[in-house]
Amino acid sequence: MLENSAYPSQNSLPEKRNDIKSKFSFWDRFPQVQKDMIEINQIILNHVNKVPGLLGQALEDTFAVPGKMLRPACVMLFGAFGPDADQKHDELQKIATSIETLHNATLIHDDIIDESSMRHGRPSIQTKYGKHIAVYAGDYLFALSLTLLSENAQSLHSVIADGKTMQNILVGETEQYNNAYNIDISEKEYLDQIKGKTGVLFGLSCFIGAYESGLKVTKALKAKKFGEYLGQAFQLRDDILDYTTTSSTFKKPVLLDVKDGIYSGPLIFALQNDQTGRLHELVKLGQNLTQDELQEIEKMVNDLGGVKRAQKLADKYTDKALRNLQKHWPNNETRNQIEELTNILLKRSY
Repeated sequence: MLENSAYPSQNSLPEKRNDIKSKFSFWDRFPQVQKDMIEINQIILNHVNKVPGLLGQALEDTFAVPGKMLRPACVMLFGAFGPDADQKHDELQKIATSIETLHNATLIHDDIIDESSMRHGRPSIQTKYGKHIAVYAGDYLFALSLTLLSENAQSLHSVIADGKTMQNILVGETEQYNNAYNIDISEKEYLDQIKGKTGVLFGLSCFIGAYESGLKVTKALKAKKFGEYLGQAFQLRDDILDYTTTSSTFKKPVLLDVKDGIYSGPLIFALQNDQTGRLHELVKLGQNLTQDELQEIEKMVNDLGGVKRAQKLADKYTDKALRNLQKHWPNNETRNQIEELTNILLKRSY
């Protein structure tokens, strides 16, 4: 049984409570969620601290600077709607931990494929430890995710849902690379990609929280639909930030995907409005793009309305998510928190 303590393990340096909270400052408006995220992160640290050698160091680095932890937060928030929420709180935390480890496993593997040098403002695992260790680190987290889920889920239904979600994520990621350097990619193809890449894991997070807290499958499927809408809006906003913020703010290199032929919504929509052909000409340069040319692409994507159209789509999916909440979930503090979080994510700048 993994320890579920909010305090550092013996292998960790002692931290003051305020220092720990500062790592989770995104959740300052949501004290209970913040507390859960601190404890969930500690469950992960307690486990990876036991792994020896370079693999253990790489895993500790992975979680040294936590991300927003939105997916485990969705597990806990939708878990609060269920009749067994209090009784199953510890199990829900460990299930939420399985979701966060799964998410980080996909990020590590994405960084290997993309040859990304940075993650959360720090050197990526594959940059610091090499691709071999990075592959093993991702694989280890996949295994840990499955272990945590299978040990704490009430039935195989959640495990099956997890497996199907992983399949959908892999298909979504593969389709993105199948469309590399495709300047004619359609809006539908792009939206299908971001659903597979991001939406389905948000959907699983909401579904599994609702289902494992004692709600019926039919109700949990409403949570899944909310999560998919939220995930698509989140990814749209993520893609918009590539064209509206700096690398230092966003904590990852921006616009480098264009050189690799990976085109997101704002660029796709701008290409459709490119009457002069200049944007097409630039994009076709691919790996030969200079920094000045990337900056020209950024300006043209904004001038040609690509960002504006992507924002309208993000608004659309956010509205769908909020309508789902208002229609299917009780008007209480939990729903209010989810609504507030949804609106924060739409307006975020990082």
